[in-house]
Amino acid sequence: MKKIGAVTLVAGTVLAASLAGAGVASAEEKRGTKCLTPTKECKLASGFFPGGQIHVDIDAIGQNYYFTWTLGNCKGGAYVADPPRSFTCTLPASFYTLTGRNEPFTVQWEMGLRWG
Repeated sequence: MKKIGAVTLVAGTVLAASLAGAGVASAEEKRGTKCLTPTKECKLASGFFPGGQIHVDIDAIGQNYYFTWTLGNCKGGAYVADPPRSFTCTLPASFYTLTGRNEPFTVQWEMGLRWG
């Protein structure tokens, strides 16, 4: 009898922790990547984006030049020497790919997507 009670207690604790964790995770979705090997282009898939405002966090490290990024029909850019930047776009629900490009130089990329 004691063993069954202990198993029930453990299962209940695991379930409660899972539900609490799920609530926190749904507050804000985040996706991020780093292209540490210098490249002219880096991509980050969004997974399913439910629509609304999405925040693009992007930084490029390397020789100073103007880089561009695209996410669906949302576009932007900045200079490599600028501090890391965040941009906000409004997009419909879909799957997206954030693409950063720096021509003609290779750079290290740090990119992230946030919504929620």
